[in-house]
Amino acid sequence: MYTSDSFSRSLFESSPDCVKIIDADGRLLQMNANGLCAMEIDNFALFEGSPWCDMWPPEAREELVEALACARAGRVARFQRQCPTNKGTDKWWDVLVAPIRDANGTVIRFVSVSRDITDLKRAELQVREAEEQFRTLADNIPQLAWIADAGTDGQVQWFNKSWLDFTGASLEAMQGSGWRSVHHPDHAERVIMKFVHHVQEGLDWEDTFPLRGKDGQYRWFLSRMNVIRSKAGSVVRIFGTNTDITEQRAMATQLQQQAAKLSAADRRKDDFLATLAHELRNPLAPIRNSLRVMRLAPDNPATVELAVSVMERQLGQMVRLVDDLLDLSRINNDKLELRREPVDLATVILNAVESSRSLIDNNGLQLTIAMPDRPIILNADLTRLAQVFLNLLNNAAKFTERGGMVSLSVEQQYDHAVVNITDTGVGIAASHLPGIFEMFAQVKSPLERSQGGLGIGLTLVRRLVELHEGQVEVRSPGPGCGSTFTVRLPVVLVPTIAPRPASGDEHKSLPESQYRVLVVDDNQDAANSLATMLMLAGHDTQAVYDGAAAIDTAATYLPHVLLLDIGLPGINGYEVARYVRQQSWGKAMVLLALTGWGQDEDRQRSRQAGFDHHLVKPVDPLQLTKLLNACVLTLRP
Repeated sequence: MYTSDSFSRSLFESSPDCVKIIDADGRLLQMNANGLCAMEIDNFALFEGSPWCDMWPPEAREELVEALACARAGRVARFQRQCPTNKGTDKWWDVLVAPIRDANGTVIRFVSVSRDITDLKRAELQVREAEEQFRTLADNIPQLAWIADAGTDGQVQWFNKSWLDFTGASLEAMQGSGWRSVHHPDHAERVIMKFVHHVQEGLDWEDTFPLRGKDGQYRWFLSRMNVIRSKAGSVVRIFGTNTDITEQRAMATQLQQQAAKLSAADRRKDDFLATLAHELRNPLAPIRNSLRVMRLAPDNPATVELAVSVMERQLGQMVRLVDDLLDLSRINNDKLELRREPVDLATVILNAVESSRSLIDNNGLQLTIAMPDRPIILNADLTRLAQVFLNLLNNAAKFTERGGMVSLSVEQQYDHAVVNITDTGVGIAASHLPGIFEMFAQVKSPLERSQGGLGIGLTLVRRLVELHEGQVEVRSPGPGCGSTFTVRLPVVLVPTIAPRPASGDEHKSLPESQYRVLVVDDNQDAANSLATMLMLAGHDTQAVYDGAAAIDTAATYLPHVLLLDIGLPGINGYEVARYVRQQSWGKAMVLLALTGWGQDEDRQRSRQAGFDHHLVKPVDPLQLTKLLNACVLTLRP
């Protein structure tokens, strides 16, 4: 009940809020001093008797009328509304409208108490804006983000758009413990137990595990959880993100595999270098021994002949090792050119068998060959393809114990020729089969091997077969059970065999006339020994050891043939050749490059310098003699 006594007046004036007294018609009767100040009213008389609703913005009228109606009914009404002061300052108010009754309980007036909550509203707005900014940011990051309450058993209240897009689930389905449904069953128990423990203890957390996407596929994520604390240190909430690391894991796995392969390749390379040193030293020992024998028994023809035979065989082995290395280098650098023509596979096989026969016989092995009656025609390089089957036959002979068997069979299957080479040798373990054709691959360690070779023969086989558009594979029941190598090559359906030049002219009589031959090599032993060999063959020879001496001697000696090393001190072999070709006396001279460099670009460069032929050290004496006679016979008298 409203009274005018001093106590009520004191309460009215001392209230910190804006207090208004409104009559039954809704007109303003009184306002306390704090209210006038808050509303920035200097003269209350201007507002006295005016409708209370007129002090508020027009859009608030409906709400004000409802509040007065509620108060007339004897109830208290409450609302919050934005309303500017008399001077235009925008403020928010928390308004309470209550009835004032007389002694009989009749509502005769109303009291309106308005509390300034502008600062609170501003704080709420800032919180909402910050939350909106956070949600906007969280919804636009690529990570799957989420928020959980502290101290719970892992109940999650909010997930960002990326999480919902990835899982294809709604926020309601994921809230609480719903998120557990997208965890992989193999990892879920471990992950959930660890996560719940850290949530309950208020600890930061990190883990990796797979999550199921809306396509049903699992992807790996790195999950990190950070505890958010108040200024007092208590846990307020927990914020976490999941970062997709599927590609990174795959890349890491690939890098690990690649590192393992490189490590294995490095070990194979070390084994290869050790084997190379071993295989090159092996023939050097009998060569040195044979030289000593020849020095000790120069007058014993049989002993000398035996020593010469030993040296020739061992030198041939060294040349084959170097040739294999050069072939492999050419193939790896795409510089090996095949001279392909229609050839009968039987000719290729017989050439390979003829070359490997001595090794097979010396090892006491039985060789069987099964060939079809009809010819099988291939578009192939006869020499290179024969090298393939020679390597396979030699490989079988090396790894088969004395008394064993090697069989070679040929058949045509539709448009492919199939060659199987089977042995009863040591066999190959299943773990070694996938890498048997790799560079430097060895079934046994170098110290365990006594058969010889560099471990690159099968790599050459595979590369040469692939150059012929074929395939090679190996099968073996296991160690001690032998192995089978199968080569498949495309056939030519319409056979057209070009005639090949006849061989076997090695024993034709040589011309009896002598030719002047100048040998130039900075290795004096090499120059002198070659000059001596040619002199014994009936030629007039001289040897010099550098480019300048070669030019001076050639100008006076006027040799028919100039055997010229390339790598000479001072003036190299190319420069000597170019100079000689510019002289009138050197235009018809036969120039033979004799060098350790045998790549295609080396041969091309020697031709450009004026050389007639390019020979790679060590040259076969019979081949050199034939070439000398063939070249000299073309000279003008």
